[in-house]
Amino acid sequence: MESFEKEKTELGKSHLKFGKMSIHEANFRLKMAEESDFPLTIFPKFIQDTIIELHDHGNYNIDYTSVSIFTALAGIIGNSYHLRKHIEWIENPSMWVVLVGKSGQNKSAPLKTAFKAVKNQQKQFDKEYEAAVSNFDPDSGEKKPTKRKLYSTDPTFEALINMHKQNPNGMILMPDEFKSFILNLIGYSGASKQSQFLSIWDGAPISLDRKEAESSSLSMPCVSIIGSIQDDVIASFKAKDIKDGFFERILFAIPLKMEKKYVKRTNPNDYLIEQFHSKMKDFIDSVSQKSSTEELVLSDMADELFINEVNKHVAPSNKDAMISGILSKLDRYILRFALVLEVSNSFFDNLPIERVGESAMKKAIMLKDYFYVNALKLNNMVLNVYEDNSKEGKVLQVIKKIGKKEFTNKEFIQMADHMGIAKESYAYQLLSNTKLAHKVQKGVYETDVLN
Repeated sequence: MESFEKEKTELGKSHLKFGKMSIHEANFRLKMAEESDFPLTIFPKFIQDTIIELHDHGNYNIDYTSVSIFTALAGIIGNSYHLRKHIEWIENPSMWVVLVGKSGQNKSAPLKTAFKAVKNQQKQFDKEYEAAVSNFDPDSGEKKPTKRKLYSTDPTFEALINMHKQNPNGMILMPDEFKSFILNLIGYSGASKQSQFLSIWDGAPISLDRKEAESSSLSMPCVSIIGSIQDDVIASFKAKDIKDGFFERILFAIPLKMEKKYVKRTNPNDYLIEQFHSKMKDFIDSVSQKSSTEELVLSDMADELFINEVNKHVAPSNKDAMISGILSKLDRYILRFALVLEVSNSFFDNLPIERVGESAMKKAIMLKDYFYVNALKLNNMVLNVYEDNSKEGKVLQVIKKIGKKEFTNKEFIQMADHMGIAKESYAYQLLSNTKLAHKVQKGVYETDVLN
């Protein structure tokens, strides 16, 4: 048990005011401070060092930085490598990730750092496209240049498919407003859009047939999605869940401490951070040289570890439908985690990429444990704050203050504002999504919680 805990909390190099500490001392300090449960030993040492350096001197949250870097690695790999469990079970490395925290908790900086190499590569593609367009002769009979995209912020589904076709290795979506992105999927016409994205997560072929537009298809979609959202907003889209497994496919990074921190007086080591970006660029260059998808298989020991782990999920899944929904998706994510770790760690350690081995599977299981805990944490967050009848429930507080079984949305919004709980748009969002009241006619709601 002791060795497992030591491995799980191996958080790498750190610094103090009076100089460097040993790894053991750094691990102990971070563990005692309860900074993070993320298993940093899944990464090569240079990534561990980067994360700790940014934490100690850049005010970066360990969870946000770690999860962002892992998602960047997955997005870079894309369709260059898949993992074949058996003839009918193949996984690509796509990740759907959300960083959850309070306003002002510095969620954007880790994202910016993790994806800097990707964005720099996109700038290079843009320059090449502009040069090709300027030299293009429409009368030459040559094909018009196409713009290659590695990532996008908020494309339509049709635009996403078309961009993906120009970059078969995959796409990364980084919505500027993740709340708007999700609400757009699950809004008035969300069921259709949601089902389309479910197919993308599964890696299933996509075919779009539109009367007003040219038909488009994608045989092997691989799309990673990452964004951030405030903890008090997360329920606004979780409450609209139509129980089709959409939210179970999302991996949540929820720090142990959701708090804004004081600005550090020191800056991160420039050389260390530049080395990180340089190696990420090398990884992109290596992957871009592959012209086809290479399928990896599990080693015998990795396969045994995987089977033993997913079999542990059977009993709790049979007892609780909510647990079953989470674990069924994490079973698949274990293979994706192992694929990303095998490919990236082998590259950075200058080792041949032949199959997914025991070490990658052990680390993948550790990562699964991290995201499983956060999935439970999110469900408790939603239940305790928004949907149950506890005294912390924001909606319940407003309803009780109104004191009527039937009330209007205007009364709810005005009372929420008066109580300092929510302004107009957010108050309406809470009312629209709550399970504590239902609409009886336009603008009029009814509740049973006052009985």
